[in-house]
Amino acid sequence: MRVIGFYDADGTIIGELTYFWQKTVRGRHCTLCDITHGAIKMRSEWNLAVAELGLNFELLHRDEATRRHTSAQGYQPPCVLAEDASGEIFLLLNSDELELCEKSPSALMTVIRSKIDEKTVLAD
Repeated sequence: MRVIGFYDADGTIIGELTYFWQKTVRGRHCTLCDITHGAIKMRSEWNLAVAELGLNFELLHRDEATRRHTSAQGYQPPCVLAEDASGEIFLLLNSDELELCEKSPSALMTVIRSKIDEKTVLAD
């Protein structure tokens, strides 16, 4: 199982600067950015939470999404997708569900683990 988080921002320098400007001036924010990053850099607790999850967790910007990602039902950054062993890509969490994690990396991992366990049970 592979987990892929998509930021609601482009990964280019202009994209990053635009996001920073919109966040500071307009109050816009990306719920996934709020979980993974502090004011300037990635949160140290993020790396710990990912290590405890024990799955490959990749973070991408919306401009790095492939057609396979964007065609997943419910894909709309910020979001978290998963790819199972068969190669199926599906939505794990949407922006509203990310918001419920209240900027907590460990809360996000708890929800991800729960959703993956639920998907595994349903598949059996």
